[in-house]
Amino acid sequence: MWIAMGGAILFGIHNPDFRAGFESSMYVKGVSVNRYVEVLIVTLLLMILMSIAAFLICRYARLIVKNIKQEVYFADSNLNLLKKLLISVAGYTIISIIDYIIFITHRTWFAKSSNNVLYPSGVTTGLLFLAVLYVVYLVFKYGMKVQEDADSII
Repeated sequence: MWIAMGGAILFGIHNPDFRAGFESSMYVKGVSVNRYVEVLIVTLLLMILMSIAAFLICRYARLIVKNIKQEVYFADSNLNLLKKLLISVAGYTIISIIDYIIFITHRTWFAKSSNNVLYPSGVTTGLLFLAVLYVVYLVFKYGMKVQEDADSII
């Protein structure tokens, strides 16, 4: 999606016929056309960052599952992967919140028929997933301490 959005922005910037239509009316509903382009560019950058964060989330989750399949449960590698996963999910959630704020402030530009603005599913799901992942991180951290104590006794 961000590739299509980037293409539309580049098309609009480099196509003189497209720009000429907007230059005749520099303001659309009292807002500068340049403001539309700025919002589209910021939204494109946020989509790119969200894509990178989603890729990292999938990568770290896959590595954790791989370690668990190899019966490596309470190890430093899993704790480090969980920490990286937690940071990636936090970044994704923060970017989702920024994206949601941009969507709310420019709601008439993006979608007029959106009724689900009080409880956006992406933000609430991200916060819930972040909380659950933090609990799992704490459990693994405590499990490592218990594992170290058990190993030192044996």
